[in-house]
Amino acid sequence: MYRFIGLVWVLCLFGCIDNEKAITIEVPYEGAMMTANNIKTIYSDSGETKMILEAPVQLLLQNDDREFPEGVHVEFFDEKKEPKAILTSNYALFDKDKNLYRIFGKVVIDNKRDGKKMSTEELFWSPATKKIYTDKFLIIETGNEVIRGIGMDATQDFSSYKIHKPVGELYVK
Repeated sequence: MYRFIGLVWVLCLFGCIDNEKAITIEVPYEGAMMTANNIKTIYSDSGETKMILEAPVQLLLQNDDREFPEGVHVEFFDEKKEPKAILTSNYALFDKDKNLYRIFGKVVIDNKRDGKKMSTEELFWSPATKKIYTDKFLIIETGNEVIRGIGMDATQDFSSYKIHKPVGELYVK
């Protein structure tokens, strides 16, 4: 008997709700404001090209940050206007407030002039200081050796670097 009364009470309660005044919650859009395909950004100083950044896709986000979901290809040029080093990755983010790129996913820096190649899974690049750094595992290949380590600071063209924690055997002349 009490169950029947309870059931009638619940049905009356739900029968009185006005479905036309349903509550709607607006969720602000947080996606990209703009998508650009096949971008090429040229950085120059006094009319001389210093680097070129290319990407298949660039997303401009609401906060003016940029996302490169298909990676980047960056060429650093020397004083003779020849490519000195090439940086590639599968993904990148640019933080406008910090003027800092977070580059990750099969990151490779190939210094063509010095014959050095570094690979890691993530690094940070500051165009303002012209430095790159990582706290991740990395491998550096030179003409005659392979160096492994954890963490590194380097110039953006990878002409000089310092490994924080070398790993494995190192041969010193």
